[in-house]
Amino acid sequence: MSEVVLYGRAGCCLCDDARVVLERVRQDLPFELHERDIDSDERLLRTYLERIPVVVLDGEELFELQVDERALRVRLTGAGDDLESEPMSLGELANSDDADVLPVERLPLGIAARLSRYLQVLTQARKMGRDTISSQELSNYTHVNSTQIRRDLSGFGKFGKRGVGYNVDSLVLQIRKILRTAGQHNIALFGAGHLGRAIASSEIFADHGFRVVAIFDSDRGKVGEAIGQHTVRHNDELRSVVDEQEIVVGVLAVPTAAAQGLADDLVATGIKIIFNYSEALLNVPPEVTVHTSSPAVDLLYALYFYLA
Repeated sequence: MSEVVLYGRAGCCLCDDARVVLERVRQDLPFELHERDIDSDERLLRTYLERIPVVVLDGEELFELQVDERALRVRLTGAGDDLESEPMSLGELANSDDADVLPVERLPLGIAARLSRYLQVLTQARKMGRDTISSQELSNYTHVNSTQIRRDLSGFGKFGKRGVGYNVDSLVLQIRKILRTAGQHNIALFGAGHLGRAIASSEIFADHGFRVVAIFDSDRGKVGEAIGQHTVRHNDELRSVVDEQEIVVGVLAVPTAAAQGLADDLVATGIKIIFNYSEALLNVPPEVTVHTSSPAVDLLYALYFYLA
């Protein structure tokens, strides 16, 4: 019988949620469940404090922060043991519907984050001319355990072939379908300075289906300048352009002092996603998602894991 260990601590709401999921699965697929309080052991506290709840199955770490019930059931039934099975061809994929990927109302944050990392590597591999890639190679580039990678993907279908790997083109399309990012998504870029120009000329967004369709600046001296195929517009044109170009994301490459005002204007036009390159802490309604990109924070994150 399989053994599951739940690492957590008293007063942890996410740990309580994980326990509910584990007990529900346990009713259908029996396994031994053991709980470890990380406060009882300094080593456990140091290892798991920032990640609880952590779930380990038969000695292999499966989940952190949230338990993916579907993936757990797949693992317990043994369906995940041969995870790299026959890939779909591009022709099959083009003719497939949503049934090819198991429906998920909302992905756990951990899985969504890892799928995004896999997609980043796969996109670059495709640009390098790679046709296939193995779970071990994905692991080398993402620092996610190869078993975890296969398990993540097995919850949605069979995408690879043991000994051969995954078809890069097919897996890119399937992960985009899972993340619901297939197709083209239009971006409005704010700031025509050095950073804004670098973003506008980069292929990073285009590689993942995002297209900069309008560039704005509050400096009328920059209005009318050409940046690539675009002509800089004044911020006053925002509302009409958002409707005309069906813009879904606003990217802020502006001074910190100007960011909140622009965020307010974007919210007023109905934009629900803001990508913030400034240091401003944006105050937006709960239905609006803000992602702040900070090189300093990313470096601190990397430094923490290096020192730990």
